[in-house]
Amino acid sequence: MHVATVMGDAQGADVPLVVAGHPVAPVPSGARLGVLAARLEGSSGLLTWFGAPPERRLVVTVGNLGSGAVKDPVFRVGTARGVLAPVWEERKWNGTVPAGQRARVVFDVELAAGAHGPYEVSLKYGEKVVVTEPWDVGRPWGVVLFWGLLGCVVAVGLFRVGMVVVDRLRPPPAAPEGSGGPALPWFAPGTLPPPE
Repeated sequence: MHVATVMGDAQGADVPLVVAGHPVAPVPSGARLGVLAARLEGSSGLLTWFGAPPERRLVVTVGNLGSGAVKDPVFRVGTARGVLAPVWEERKWNGTVPAGQRARVVFDVELAAGAHGPYEVSLKYGEKVVVTEPWDVGRPWGVVLFWGLLGCVVAVGLFRVGMVVVDRLRPPPAAPEGSGGPALPWFAPGTLPPPE
């Protein structure tokens, strides 16, 4: 059992704790970090809907289970899509976790632009994976909408260009025989039948 002062000078002591009927072992020497809680925080914004890189914060509460202080621990944060292996990135946390104490460790996690689907965020300390959090990233529907609208605009533009080309290649209408100019439609002025 580790005992530490709350007020006054910082002092601590390790005392063996015997529980009837259970084996007894010495307190491990050195420092050992254990994860007490972990979660992903944050949400997607409007820009993520248009393909910006999704971001979250991995918030981990760690506790020092050893008898020595842990100073500036180095973690590895990994992201993986589906069943693929994680891609690890080394992150150093600046701070000290005294023996028997806990600390809140926060890491920013960012995926590639346009990422969507099931992802998994992992945290490794030493050679052991201590945290695995699922992350379901929504599809960037704004990008799909943009490409759909762009396709419509291009199709309409090609149609208009095609109609201009057809109008220029079409021969002009022939004038009826006996008239000096082009034929007018039946509803031209002066061509209506007299009223009865």
